[in-house]
Amino acid sequence: MKPAGETISWVLPPALLAEVVAAADEEHRAPGDVVRKALERYLVERRGAAAPSEAFQVKKRTPAEAAARMRELRKGTFLPEGETIRSMIEHGRA
Repeated sequence: MKPAGETISWVLPPALLAEVVAAADEEHRAPGDVVRKALERYLVERRGAAAPSEAFQVKKRTPAEAAARMRELRKGTFLPEGETIRSMIEHGRA
């Protein structure tokens, strides 16, 4: 089924086209869908995000839900042997 709307042809530099195609392949999407979503995001940001579309709304979480989500995302992530969070922060400042 062809999406509704006008069809427009665009010319992209080869390097940019290759990135779009690679992103589309990684996400199992059509390249046109990747470009469309990128343009939608750009236009929302350009408008000052006054009325973001549903796709860009962030789910509100309670502090407990946020903490549980962070713990879930950190599972299996460990500091290198002998490192501390403090040493990594200090290393980043050097």
